[in-house]
Amino acid sequence: MMDTSAASSAVETPKPCWTAVANIIRERHYGPGGAEIRLGTKHFAPGAKVYVIDWYGGMCQRIIVVGLHRKSRRYITLTIDVRLVENLRPKVCYDPTAIAKFNEHYPSNSRSNYNYTNYLTKEFAETVCQSIPLWQLNYKAAAETPELSADEIEFRRPRTLLSRLQVFLSFIFKN
Repeated sequence: MMDTSAASSAVETPKPCWTAVANIIRERHYGPGGAEIRLGTKHFAPGAKVYVIDWYGGMCQRIIVVGLHRKSRRYITLTIDVRLVENLRPKVCYDPTAIAKFNEHYPSNSRSNYNYTNYLTKEFAETVCQSIPLWQLNYKAAAETPELSADEIEFRRPRTLLSRLQVFLSFIFKN
């Protein structure tokens, strides 16, 4: 008969890691002019807890999250819009199924000793929690700026060779 302590030590528990944890927004406006209100997203229920594990820093629009799918009740990795999350906070993730998804996103390389634990640190989680609200404010500010009408836009005529030559010569004679 096998000892239970030996059996539990044979199953290796994954190392916990820091992530930014967020909740999916409850209501969001949808459709032309935001006339329709939808609850949650297509893949996540409203208020669902998701782990933010990566982002596209140059774009400031999308983040990669791991969370329970609203219908299959399985963990999925998905890229979503930053406006769809709220209540960001840094936390340690102990869930072995979620950590397995982190491993899928950050595959370990046989040449280097790099894996998700090298990337998902407390500093990264705090940076995500500070940056994403700023990205959301950028979206809000961009939505509030009025767009120019066709009458307000001044179209430039393409420059001819003669006008380019005049600009060039005026530059040379000034210097």
